[in-house]
Amino acid sequence: MRPLAAARPATFGGAVSAAAPSDYRNDLSVVAGMLRALGHNAAATPLGAVADIPDRDALLGQCRQAQAFIRHCGESAEHYRRQLPADNPSAVALAGAYETAMSRAATVHRHLGAALDLSIKCATTAPAKPRSHAEKLALRRAEHTASALESADRCAAQGAEEVLAFTDRLAPVPTAAAAEAAVVVGSSATAPTRSRR
Repeated sequence: MRPLAAARPATFGGAVSAAAPSDYRNDLSVVAGMLRALGHNAAATPLGAVADIPDRDALLGQCRQAQAFIRHCGESAEHYRRQLPADNPSAVALAGAYETAMSRAATVHRHLGAALDLSIKCATTAPAKPRSHAEKLALRRAEHTASALESADRCAAQGAEEVLAFTDRLAPVPTAAAAEAAVVVGSSATAPTRSRR
């Protein structure tokens, strides 16, 4: 399982408020990467003791990761919603990006929850007799579990692309020359001096 914490967890929560405008694109890239990791982990879920059924402990861990990601995105979206566009021209775009990531992660979590539910039922059901109704039910559960994980992976990939699309809505970052010129214009060295009386 690919650990989400390896992808700059400080990007989320209160730490994101300290980001400079030039870091916003990197932040959204990290958010998209972490969302994509949720999907990769779902697709690569190891099988458990029951044939063709993903391991329920692995699925439980993925559900917890998705919950943590949803919480971090919610906190970040709320942080940027409180900012005025005059103070941060990128606030609206950033809030939208985190809300999109949160929404997609919630859908991923729903698919993971469905897979977890089916894996638990399969693990706690007695072995079915060949060609019995119970065996057919077990096969359908295995198919639905695989479908749920594929949907989680696909949803995460789509969400990552949607988050990255918000980088085009971010306010332009001033160039070093423009920033230096702004400092010079606003400095006391360029202010007109008053003659002393």
